[in-house]
Amino acid sequence: MRLDFRARLLASSLLLGIAGPAWAQTADTTPAEPAAPASAVAPDAAGQAEPADGDTIVVTGSRLGGESLRQASPISVVSAKEIALSGQINVESVLKDLPQLIPSTTAASNNPGGGVATADLRGLGSTRTLVLVNNRRYVAYDSNQVVDLNTIPAALIERVDIVTGGRSAVYGSDAISGVVNFVMKKDFSGVAAGANYRINEAGDGGTFNGNLLIGGNFEDGRGNATIYFDYTKRNGILQSARDYSRQALVDDGAGGLIAGGSGSIEGTRFALGGVNRKFETDGSYTPYNASTDAYNYAPSNYLQVPQQRFLMSAQTHYEVSPALNVYAEGQLINNRVKNQLAPTPFTGSVALDVDSSFLSPSSQALLRSRDTDGDGYVTSTIYRRLTEVGARVSSLDNTAYRAVLGANGDIGGGWNYDAYYSYARTRSTETQSGNVSRSRVLQALRTTYDASGNLVCSDTSNGCVPLNIFGAGNISAAAADFITIPAQNTSTISEQVASASISNRNLFDLGAGPVGIVFGTEYRREHGSYNPDFALSSGDVVGFNAGEGLSGGYDVKEAYTELAVPLLANIPLIKKLEVNGAYRYSYYSTAAKSVNTYSGGVVWSLIDDLSLRGQYSRAVRAPTVSDLYSGSSQDFPAATDPCTTAVAVTNTNLNASCVSTGVPASLIGTAYDGGSTQIQTVNGGNPALREETSDTYTGGIVLQPRFLPRFSLTVDYYKIKIANYISTVGTTNLIRACYGDADNGYTPYNASYCSSLPRDSNSYAITDAVNTLANTGGVTTRGVDFEARYGLPLGFGAFGAESSKLDFRVSGTRLIAFNYNPLAAISDLTINCAGKFGQTCGNPYAKWRLSSRTTYSTGPVTVSVLYRYLSPVKDDDSGTVYAVERIKAYHYFDLTAAFDIKPGFTWSVGVNNIFDKQPPIMGDNQQQANTYPSTYDPYGRAFFVSTNVKF
Repeated sequence: MRLDFRARLLASSLLLGIAGPAWAQTADTTPAEPAAPASAVAPDAAGQAEPADGDTIVVTGSRLGGESLRQASPISVVSAKEIALSGQINVESVLKDLPQLIPSTTAASNNPGGGVATADLRGLGSTRTLVLVNNRRYVAYDSNQVVDLNTIPAALIERVDIVTGGRSAVYGSDAISGVVNFVMKKDFSGVAAGANYRINEAGDGGTFNGNLLIGGNFEDGRGNATIYFDYTKRNGILQSARDYSRQALVDDGAGGLIAGGSGSIEGTRFALGGVNRKFETDGSYTPYNASTDAYNYAPSNYLQVPQQRFLMSAQTHYEVSPALNVYAEGQLINNRVKNQLAPTPFTGSVALDVDSSFLSPSSQALLRSRDTDGDGYVTSTIYRRLTEVGARVSSLDNTAYRAVLGANGDIGGGWNYDAYYSYARTRSTETQSGNVSRSRVLQALRTTYDASGNLVCSDTSNGCVPLNIFGAGNISAAAADFITIPAQNTSTISEQVASASISNRNLFDLGAGPVGIVFGTEYRREHGSYNPDFALSSGDVVGFNAGEGLSGGYDVKEAYTELAVPLLANIPLIKKLEVNGAYRYSYYSTAAKSVNTYSGGVVWSLIDDLSLRGQYSRAVRAPTVSDLYSGSSQDFPAATDPCTTAVAVTNTNLNASCVSTGVPASLIGTAYDGGSTQIQTVNGGNPALREETSDTYTGGIVLQPRFLPRFSLTVDYYKIKIANYISTVGTTNLIRACYGDADNGYTPYNASYCSSLPRDSNSYAITDAVNTLANTGGVTTRGVDFEARYGLPLGFGAFGAESSKLDFRVSGTRLIAFNYNPLAAISDLTINCAGKFGQTCGNPYAKWRLSSRTTYSTGPVTVSVLYRYLSPVKDDDSGTVYAVERIKAYHYFDLTAAFDIKPGFTWSVGVNNIFDKQPPIMGDNQQQANTYPSTYDPYGRAFFVSTNVKF
C-alpha cells in the first residue's frame, strides 16, 4: 500500500487527529450571509442562475451577490436536479465526478479512512478546501477541522457552488484551493418523502436512504419552519468479494505481478543476525522466503466501509419587520462506521526461551548456539501474525450537532446587516477489538518450568499463560485471551463563530452601475481533544497504532471588507467594466499572530456576448488544532528500504550509504527486512507552526452568444502557489534525502536526514522514522478549467408532450503542472505530478478530467447520460520498473431515467458504470486493494432505484 504525499496532506486528521491514529496492515510490510430562498434561484439551460423578481442571488465567493457567470472567479454550479439524476446517496459520490475535485477519503478508504468522506479541490488536500453550508462554516469531524461530507444529506441540497482559488479574504482560513458551498432548500411548504436503494451487480454493497421533509409557512408568509429527517444504511464489502483485491499483489521484479503480502506471518518469522527464518507447526524452523511465505492480509479488509447514519435538520425564520428577520438552524447527526483489518501483526525484539517445550530439538539447538551469555534466553526480532486473536475491528460512533441563531434586516439608506452566532461540536468514540498488549506478549514469551515440569510463565502475575508463537495456529485460546486487550478513545472538536456584517449593494453609482460594499467582523474559536485510554496512550497496545492524547485550541479575531465597483459601461468595447477587492485582517492566538489576506479582480464585458475576467488572491491556512497539538503517534506508510534493492549492490554511492547507516555489507541487496513495503514511522504535531500562504491567479473568458441562446462557455486559467506548506516530509522523501535516488545516481541529497531513519539492531530494518509536521516545501499547480452548457428546444415530443428538450453540459480541467517539493531546502526533490501516480504523487493526477451530461426531457420522462473521462497516467518513479508503469485512459458511463408518475410523485431508475469497467490492477504497494479505489470505480456495475413523493 503506497501512502503518497496527498495522504500526508491528511496526516494530522487521519494519523494525528482526534479521530485516532491510522492503522497499518502490518508493522513491517503492508498495508456569511444567509442564502437566497430556493425559489429565488433556478439554473437555466445555460447553467446561469437567474433571480426571481426582487430577489438577489448570494453567489459563493462574494458577499455582495451577483450572477455566477459575472464573477471574477470561476464558479461551477451543481443543481439539485443533477444530484438526483446521479442516483447517489452520499454527497462524496456526487462531487468525486467533478473535474476540479480530486478523490480524497471515500467509502473505499479503509486504511486509513475512519469512515469519513472529504472534499479535495485541486488535489491540494481536504484541509485546504473550505466546506460551507449556506455560506457559513459547518461542523467538523475531527481536530483537523475538516467537514465529513457524510453529514450533509444530498436530498436536502438545493445546489452546490464550487469556487476554485483562494478565498480567504472573503471567508477566512482554509480556503486556499477554494470553497465548496452547499446551499440547502428552505422556505419549503408541504410534506416530501424520498427513498433510494442501490446495489452492485455482484449483489453486494446495498445502500438504502430514506428521508422526510416537512415544512410550512406562517404569519401570511412572513415566517417558515422546516424539519428534515434522513436515515442511511450502507453494507460493507470485503476485499475478498472481488477477484482483483482478494490477494495482495506485489511486483515480481520482471514486469509482472505475483502473490505477496506481509512479512508478519502466522507461523512467526524471526531474524537472528540479519538472517530470516520461520517456525513450522511442530516448532521446527525453515528458511523464510518472502516470495512464497508472505501472509495475505487482503481478504479481511473492507473494500466498502459499512455505514449507518441518522440526521435531523431544522431551520426557521420570521420577519418581525423589514429591519428584523430572525433565523435559526440546527443539525443533529449520528454516524456509525466500521473499519476492519487483518489480525494484528506483532513485531519487536523479544527474549526467546532456548529450552521451551514449544520448540523442536533443532530450534532449541539453534537458539542455544546464540545464547552467548548462558542465561537461557536469546534476543530476536520476531514478526508474528496473531490470527488466533481475530481480525482488528474499529467501531466509530460520531455524534455531531450544530446550532445557528441570527438576525438580518434593512436598516435604511440601502444598508443591510446580518449577525449570527453558531456553535458546532462533534464527539467521536472509537472502540477497538483485535489489539494485543505488548507487555503481556513479552511476559507470556518468557517462560520457565515449575516443580512438576510444566512450562509456565516466569512471571505468573495477571494469570499469565505461556504463548506458543512457534508455528501457525499454536496459540491457545487461554493465551490469546491473556494477551488480548480492548482499547477505546474519545475525541471532540468544537467551533464557535460570532459574525456581524453590514452591506450596501447600492452605495452610489459612477454611471456604470451601483457600487457595493461590505464591512464585517468575526470571532472564531476552535478547541479539540483526543483522549486515548491507557493502553493506547502508553504505547502498550499493538494492532491499532498507539498515540498520545491532545487537548488544545486557539481563537482568531477578524475584520474584513469587500468592494465591487462598476467603472465603465456602454462605450465602445466596454459593455461593462467592474473591479472588485477584498481584505481581511486576522489575529490568531497561536504563533501565526497577525495575518493579512486580500484579493482583487476585474470583469470586462466587451459586448453582451463576451466577457473577460481575472482575479488575484492571497490566501492562508492557519495550523489546525491537530497540526499544533497532536502528540506522537505511530504510522506505517508505504516505503521501500533502498538497501534491500538490487541496485544497492551495484551502485557504489548507494552501497556506501547503506554501510555507513549500519547495514552489514553481506546483507545489502537482500530482503533482511522480510520484504517490507511499509516502514514504521513516528508522527506528531508542532505548536510552532506558522500559517501557510498562497498566491492564486485566475484569468478567463465567458461566452454567451446572442445568436445561440441558452449557450454558455467559460474557459479559465489558474495558478496556485503555496509556501510555508504544513505537512510531514514523508518517509519516502526522508529516504530520498538520505540515500538519493536514480535521478542523481543515488548520491545523498542531504545526509543529515539519515538520523531520522534509525535501524533495528537485530533485523537492520528502518524503524521509527521521525516524520513530524513542519512548515516545509511547497506546491505550485497550473491548469485550465472549462465548461460549456447548451439547452436545445425540440419541436416534437413523446408521452403526450408536444415538445421536448435536450440539455448538454461538458465540464473539464487540463492539468498543466503540479510541482511538489517536500523539502524547501532541497529543490532537486521537486516532482511534477501532472499525469503521474505512484510512490510520491500517490493517486493519479490525470492531465485531463472530463464530465459530460446529456439530458433529454419530454413530458413526464427524463433520460440522462453522464460520461466521465480520466486521461492516461504514468508512474512517477523513473528509477524503478514496476509491473504497471502506465494506466490507460478510463471512460465511465452512467444512465438514469426519471418518470413523473403523477404530480408530486417521481420514480427514477438507473445504472452506474454501464459497461462494468474494472479498475486498473497493480501491486498493493499502490494505495489500497491493488488499485486506487478512490479514483477508479472498485465495485463494478451498480443499479439504483429511487422514489420521491410530495404532498
